[in-house]
Amino acid sequence: MKITQNEINEIVGSEVVRASSSLDLFAIELSGERALVLEAQLDGTDAVIVPSVVPASDMPFSKEAVCAVDWSWIYGSSISQVSISEEQVKLSFDPHGPVTVAVSVWQGKPFLSFMPYKAPPRLI
Repeated sequence: MKITQNEINEIVGSEVVRASSSLDLFAIELSGERALVLEAQLDGTDAVIVPSVVPASDMPFSKEAVCAVDWSWIYGSSISQVSISEEQVKLSFDPHGPVTVAVSVWQGKPFLSFMPYKAPPRLI
């Protein structure tokens, strides 16, 4: 399911409740009983990110132990901006700053990468 501009507008300002990621999935539970789901998929031989907004009760959680990311550093922050293309999604979290999710292919399978994947150091 493709995300609409209206759905993007509705999640801006939402607070992050929890998040989970795997090699091909990033899911963020938001206030208002919604979740933003970003899934890496193949479109022919090209990797694309397929975003969707789903009810929080339908939010997928990864059971992968490989490449586990602790997203607790974004909990409680709010989404201040969202920019989506097929190759990357830029999320700005207030007060934690931006996170860019990108997609690529390795050995014929799509995967997601995250920058940053942990809390950035605070400037003194």
